[in-house]
Amino acid sequence: MALADCDRPDTSVAVIVVVNGSEEDEDRDRLANVRARDMLTAWVDDHRDLSFDVTVQYHPRLPQRQAGVGLARRLGMDAACENLLCATPKRPGIIAALDADCRVAPNYLTALVEHFQNYPKTGGASLYFEHPLDGLPPWHRAGIVGYELFLRLYRQGLVYAGSPHAFHTVGSAMAVRADVYRRLGGMNRRQAGEDFYFLQKVMAHGPFSDLTTTTVFPSPRISHRVPFGTGRAMGKWCEGDMEKFMSYDPRVFSDLRSFFGHIRELSQDLGAVFACSSPVLAQFLEQQCFRQALEELRANTASPDAFMKRFFVWFNPFRILKWVHFATECYYPKIPVFQAASTLLGWLGGVSGGLPGTEEELLRLFRERDRLGIGTHRG
Repeated sequence: MALADCDRPDTSVAVIVVVNGSEEDEDRDRLANVRARDMLTAWVDDHRDLSFDVTVQYHPRLPQRQAGVGLARRLGMDAACENLLCATPKRPGIIAALDADCRVAPNYLTALVEHFQNYPKTGGASLYFEHPLDGLPPWHRAGIVGYELFLRLYRQGLVYAGSPHAFHTVGSAMAVRADVYRRLGGMNRRQAGEDFYFLQKVMAHGPFSDLTTTTVFPSPRISHRVPFGTGRAMGKWCEGDMEKFMSYDPRVFSDLRSFFGHIRELSQDLGAVFACSSPVLAQFLEQQCFRQALEELRANTASPDAFMKRFFVWFNPFRILKWVHFATECYYPKIPVFQAASTLLGWLGGVSGGLPGTEEELLRLFRERDRLGIGTHRG
């Protein structure tokens, strides 16, 4: 357990491990969960000298309709929230989510505590992550490079667009204050995408931030248990379903950039709504009934700053994703991730000596931007 090797913060730490299965699991899957539970229980018994408590939750027969990563996270995070709020009602503590096959940097725990102490208003945080590359077969390595580059391109595309929602939404690299978690009704039970929808709620609640002083190392595993995500992407890649990793055309972000750059004008001039939009975005805004939404925004805000804040509540991460899918399906087809990342990096600037010639070199530069906090938000 990587957490056992972490530096200890000057506060109490508890670890809750959820071993979950479905009522319709096959015998081999059920047996694997029993073995995982027994292995974890034996490990805890052999490590009584740990400076933190470890609890193993075993849920072998969850309802098939709900069984999945969302419900598993909810079970663990609900228990953590109850324990934290009962023990420290005035200092509600932090709930951090990991996947069982993740590794973390030695300062993971101390960095979490320090970040939320340094930014007391932040309700949640997205943690810096890197998929391990060493030791992977060449084809698998190429796939995880392409997939992570796709994730980082999307985040930096939002930075380029000027969106305040430019955060990674990775379930194994996120944290939230316990009181905020309870106020928002906890984690959803979605079988995929639970992290995106949960973090969207946290962002809408109040200040949200990037935590870049430590690293989570998600597994580059192959899996078919969920319809999308790392495991499914790697499965499709390694089975030969994809010749190249594809990504969104950066024009979906440049259209947003042009539009977002005129938001203050929208608060004063209704006629400017579609004049500052590309024809593609104008069509999307019509589809989203933006004229009506804009009238309501203007009627309920007394200053340009208040208008901008409420505007980005309306143009939230989910609506941005809907725009990206709309533009991709109708106007800007996906292109190879290398081409997309090279184009976006050129727009972002700050590259000396020409653009990189390989996807791994591009990924290194995108990682560097995220690690250095370029486009980072502090809560």
